Amino acid sequence: MLQVKLSRSEREVDHNDLDRLEAQLSARLPSSFKQFFLANNGGVSDRDWWDSGDDYDPVRVKRFKAIAPSGVADELETKYIGGCYLAMTGRQVIPVTILPFAIDDGGNFFCLDLVEGFVCFFAVDGFDPNLSVAENHVRAYRWLTSSFELFVSGLKDESEVDL
Repeated sequence: MLQVKLSRSEREVDHNDLDRLEAQLSARLPSSFKQFFLANNGGVSDRDWWDSGDDYDPVRVKRFKAIAPSGVADELETKYIGGCYLAMTGRQVIPVTILPFAIDDGGNFFCLDLVEGFVCFFAVDGFDPNLSVAENHVRAYRWLTSSFELFVSGLKDESEVDL
């Protein structure tokens, strides 16, 4: 996996913190995802653009969320992956099958599909009250790549994308 450099990361986490997150999600996380967050617990990447090379505009990864370290009082805050997941699934903003791990400049999510391991972009700013929750979820979901590892290794510097 291409290593990106993150700044402004949160306090380090360990395997127990990852185990606690997996228990909270009732899902196993890919090893590349766990390795990434053990090395960099959230933060701002030096390579922060995703360009699918398709009809969509490139999107900027503003910030990777963090995993809550053991003992933090604000564990359920949305700055943490688990807190964000609980808040967003509880309000039916996102389906329970995706895990937000990063945000763009507009507060939309980059998510890990907990069933298949895909990475998707999930636009939360386009909710249509005339559609069902399920229909809104389908409209908000954009597949990006088949794994977290490919997502991270595919991140580009702004100079490498056509904006």
